[in-house]
Amino acid sequence: MKVFLRTVILLVFVFLLTSCAPKTVIPEEVLQLPEYTSTYTAYNLWAQKQSGDEKAPAVIDEFNTQKGELIPFGTEIEFLESNAENIVFKRKSDDKVFVLKYEAGKSVRNIEDVIRSVFTTKTPAELASGIRSTDLAKLKRGFVEKGMRRSEVFLGFGLPPPLRTPALNVDTWTYFVDYGVTKRVVFFGDKVLEIIQLD
Repeated sequence: MKVFLRTVILLVFVFLLTSCAPKTVIPEEVLQLPEYTSTYTAYNLWAQKQSGDEKAPAVIDEFNTQKGELIPFGTEIEFLESNAENIVFKRKSDDKVFVLKYEAGKSVRNIEDVIRSVFTTKTPAELASGIRSTDLAKLKRGFVEKGMRRSEVFLGFGLPPPLRTPALNVDTWTYFVDYGVTKRVVFFGDKVLEIIQLD
């Protein structure tokens, strides 16, 4: 009986330890990348330096708050490490490291969906296909204006946070510009009708 009880206790202990272990996430597998395939940012990202440690990489929050350094869509990246809370990658042009933070408790999407939306194998030319050169320059700087299409807003501002914009077919996409400040992009059909910033 003692041996059985010890075995049960040991199994429960092992189960508890393994269930508390952080989830392993491999972005290359999530994206189903063939070996030696280039990876790019699917839309503009904003990275903020964290106060205190100057050597720490800049952080991109899951809501892609439009504050800090702009990483333009089509930027070639390389994944460095990842887990269920952080995707660490570097920009290939200068080896600068960034961290994409994911907080499961604040999100309505899982980490795999976040990876699939933020990163792509489409080249910069493929992403920019069909966009006028004047609009392309604005989008690469993070500017969206009236008359632009939904696909262009997606490149310029990114995927709107699902907790504020539950579906992409709605008439208003809401973005975080700063903490407590939002920007609403109002569409009429496929075109931007109005952009409203709310403090």
